[in-house]
Amino acid sequence: MKKPKLIAAGAVLAVAVAAGVWALVAVGDEPDAGRPAADSSPAPVATDPVSVLVAAAAKVDAQPYKLTVAAGGTGGGDGTVLVWDPKARRGLETTSLKVPNGEVKIERLTTGSDVYVRVTAPDRRITVWDGRTWWHVGKPGKPAGKQGLDNTRLAGTLAAPAGVRQTGVREYAGTLDLRESGALLGSGVDQVLGDRAAAVPFTAAVDEQGRLVRYRIELASEQSQTAQLDLTYSDFGLPVTADPPAADQVGEDPPANIPGA
Repeated sequence: MKKPKLIAAGAVLAVAVAAGVWALVAVGDEPDAGRPAADSSPAPVATDPVSVLVAAAAKVDAQPYKLTVAAGGTGGGDGTVLVWDPKARRGLETTSLKVPNGEVKIERLTTGSDVYVRVTAPDRRITVWDGRTWWHVGKPGKPAGKQGLDNTRLAGTLAAPAGVRQTGVREYAGTLDLRESGALLGSGVDQVLGDRAAAVPFTAAVDEQGRLVRYRIELASEQSQTAQLDLTYSDFGLPVTADPPAADQVGEDPPANIPGA
């Protein structure tokens, strides 16, 4: 079996942006007759498109969430679902890859600094892809290496959008400078995007709480045709359980064909 092109995940997003303005309410004596009363209405929240998106990207790390990642426009039905608690650094990511004889499933379990990967293949010609063994690819103090997309940090590409315009109710479009985004999108991003990396089109939408809920990055395939990376954030605040696998299911010293090994 040929090794499929993997969409992997790891690490945690760190975007330091102030994300909201709270009202200051005057408390004390009644104002004098000649002095206007203190305004107790909330201070205005930033509404310019750039500030809205930067704040929305920062809010992704405020609470647990579910992220669905699809490679739109490429066909094949590949996709990833991530359930992630950014503060506790734990979660489970499941990637499904269509192959001629079925589906390869890659599960990545993160609990603190420990990372385990299990691969299930439709046949057993690659014996370590047995669907049972959780390969320990990260150890305390030495997290697993990261290959390809880092889905836990993709919202960070919205930290400095350019040319942003509002296209609908809480919907926006603009461009991204991805020339220094190898840590988020994988080391091959420069080869894929080429000269387009400096101004990659995107669209995004936020919900009523100002959280990023939809995010599409327009990528270019090797044939210079447009393909999309579609992200959907949902289920904010959901409980996330990520316990280490049972000892008899854990394999140490993973072989090179285990993602992150």
